[in-house]
Amino acid sequence: MVGQQKGMLPFYVSYNQPGAHYPMHYHDFAELSFVMEGTGSESINGVTHELRRGTMSLLLPHHIHELSSSSSDPIKLYSCMFDIHILFGNPYEDYMNRWIHKIGSELPSFHHFEGDRLNAVTTLIGQIVKEYKESHMGRDAILRGKLIEVVTLLLRAMLDGTESAAVQHNHPKMRVWNILRYIHLHYNEPITLNSVSSHFNLHASYISRMFKEYTGKTVGDYMHELRISRATTLLTASEMSISDICLEVGYDNYRTFARVFREHHGMSPSDYRMSHNRPVISP
Repeated sequence: MVGQQKGMLPFYVSYNQPGAHYPMHYHDFAELSFVMEGTGSESINGVTHELRRGTMSLLLPHHIHELSSSSSDPIKLYSCMFDIHILFGNPYEDYMNRWIHKIGSELPSFHHFEGDRLNAVTTLIGQIVKEYKESHMGRDAILRGKLIEVVTLLLRAMLDGTESAAVQHNHPKMRVWNILRYIHLHYNEPITLNSVSSHFNLHASYISRMFKEYTGKTVGDYMHELRISRATTLLTASEMSISDICLEVGYDNYRTFARVFREHHGMSPSDYRMSHNRPVISP
């Protein structure tokens, strides 16, 4: 997680009230969210579910999601973002590795908690928030333990629940989401419409038409957005040189990077960094 202080648990908690629509995005880290009040909907990798009090969602790194909130009953939720590797490493937690990676495929990405289970996870979330705000000895150990506990309760509920995780992979919409996920995973590599076409064994013209229909953008434009979005994060939250950032986000030519960046932000990468009170680090 960019900006994480060395030696600290890669874990962050926030309380959010999203706007009417939070557009499609993804993270390099895992995100556990828990709705405290309000109603709305969330789409994860193209599968939409209801949001209401007690809904808990777990997004794995690079899962693509968007959220809509009711204007009359807006969503308020806690969001815990963390490096997924903190869930692993102990032999007594082998079950975690066995099940966690099935979320979004064999297991759903969410569960609606009710009754005693709702009370239990609400209490746990409260304990996590309280511990997160403190700086007592053993804080990180307790946070990791509470996180493992709440994720374990979520996995139990998913295994016992009735939410369907079945996905129609051949449906055009799911094809688009599979392509989107592939692009999100490989955007910093030299991929093109033709390479995407070859990977999915689909005609480039079909992918182009279908992608534009569902996203409103071309494959190339969407990839530029991902790269420039990542670049803005690195410019403001890292000490990387601008030339290294250019390569990191997938551009092998600085001139192209600078041109596309200016098209999106109306200024050069160095001016953008300076405008966010960061020193310009020489290439």
